Amino acid sequence: MSQDNGMSSKRIVFVEMMGVPGSYDASVYDHFADRDQEGIWFTKRFGHLAGITISTCNVCTGEALPEAIEADGLVLAGSYNSVHDDTDWQRRVLAWLPVMRARKVPILAICGSHQLMAHGLGVHVERLVPGPYAGTFPVQLTDAGRTCPIMASISPTAGYHYANSEHVVSVPAGSTLLASSDTVPVAALDYGDHCYSTQFHPEGTHETLGTVWRFTAPERMENYIEDDAGKRLVENFLRLVVNL
Repeated sequence: MSQDNGMSSKRIVFVEMMGVPGSYDASVYDHFADRDQEGIWFTKRFGHLAGITISTCNVCTGEALPEAIEADGLVLAGSYNSVHDDTDWQRRVLAWLPVMRARKVPILAICGSHQLMAHGLGVHVERLVPGPYAGTFPVQLTDAGRTCPIMASISPTAGYHYANSEHVVSVPAGSTLLASSDTVPVAALDYGDHCYSTQFHPEGTHETLGTVWRFTAPERMENYIEDDAGKRLVENFLRLVVNL
């Protein structure tokens, strides 16, 4: 699917990575109009921005990843699949990412994609102890984070939505730490050449992240509150792409 705002636009590709069909309970999203179609969620939330056209692909169902000439910017979604699952779609993404990086295509990688990028560079991704990090929580910005363009005009005390059971344990070589927390020490990274990753979900809302736990741990849904910091972060990234 795609949405065109009628202008000469930068092409943003949102790569859906929810997971191999059947590897997660898609019914937790059945009360949403668009169910678990996160590409539609993303397009509805950000497609109005001037200067961009959004298209989507679902790599988990076998759809083709974009070539570098087909994308001016990439947003890589989160996933229920662990990096340790070593699925076919994860191997495809790991082979594709270095090509996009070599072509200096701007990237915003989120949650599972944040982990996959680090994993591809040899950094360990481990289970969180004592359990999942679920809710809307603040981060501590580093000096680099405070001056990073994707963090522009966002309060340093803002909250971001998390729903993860694993995390990146160290900063990959060649990248810069932007944000951390006591539970998730590697919360956001800058890889250079306008490539960023976040453990939290800036693309989602408190409703879309909270519903993850609807059947398994409904008490965790109370940990989520409305906060637009993530939305502003994604908008900052998309405007960066427009202005390049």
